[in-house]
Amino acid sequence: MPAAPALRAAADGDDDAVAALLRARERDDLGTEETTVADVRAEWAALTGAARFDAWVAEGEQGLDGYALAAGHDLLVVVHPGAVGRGVGRALRETAERQARARGARVVRQFIPAANTRARVHLLEAGWWPVHHYFRMRIDLDDAPPRPPVLARVFDPARDAEEVWHLIEGAYSEVEGHLPQSFESWRATGMEKPGWDPAFWLLQHDARGIVGAVLGERGGKGERRTGIITAVAVADRARGRGHGHTLVGLLLHEFRAARLRHAETSVHGRTTAAARVFEAAGMRAARHVERWEKVLGV
Repeated sequence: MPAAPALRAAADGDDDAVAALLRARERDDLGTEETTVADVRAEWAALTGAARFDAWVAEGEQGLDGYALAAGHDLLVVVHPGAVGRGVGRALRETAERQARARGARVVRQFIPAANTRARVHLLEAGWWPVHHYFRMRIDLDDAPPRPPVLARVFDPARDAEEVWHLIEGAYSEVEGHLPQSFESWRATGMEKPGWDPAFWLLQHDARGIVGAVLGERGGKGERRTGIITAVAVADRARGRGHGHTLVGLLLHEFRAARLRHAETSVHGRTTAAARVFEAAGMRAARHVERWEKVLGV
């Protein structure tokens, strides 16, 4: 058996190397690169207090062999494709689990692409279980429907932030497996993310105020011609009137106007209503991701 890999705490200067490692994993699992250095920095910035330091790296001869992050109940464990089979994943996972347990977590979770068979087998043998399934939906924007003939406006950070956060969290709280965000975390990972473009955050109104919101962003490195739909939410009082379909159509139009080529979004495997909204706009499932969980016990 190879010697256990040496781990150290991640530091601010590791952000470039961590992003490069995540992209290498994405190339192997997904056939594309998505994560940017800005994504890594935004995720670290969203952590507060001592949890800011709950991240580790395993150094290799050509860069990082692995990376792990423990943020409350959520773990991220990534091994470079060239370092698989050396015990890196096990060392990082066990370290992250111990820290999560020490901070009071009793159940931990992480997302794994279904294409990463070795990681799925590893987790299964370590007492983890896949409990939720997500599908990445995609459309060529040349095939997207025309802009819906309705009024909408662009998000205003000064006046809309808290109301839209409440709308998004309220709508997604009904989705099984939703991971809630505090207002501060939502701002850090959305509005304060480098490259954030409010032109891709669109709102609809009725006589009582904001009735629906659709949030989008430009894809990361290697996917700059792809628009990502990150959230669609409609107020309870307006459900069943086609607002979700309309909002998606509005954002697809904005992506196309920005000369993007594709649009993508993620849908929970059990949320058939959301899937129908995207399917009605011509989007189709292109990728499968699983959320795995483990009970740590006392």
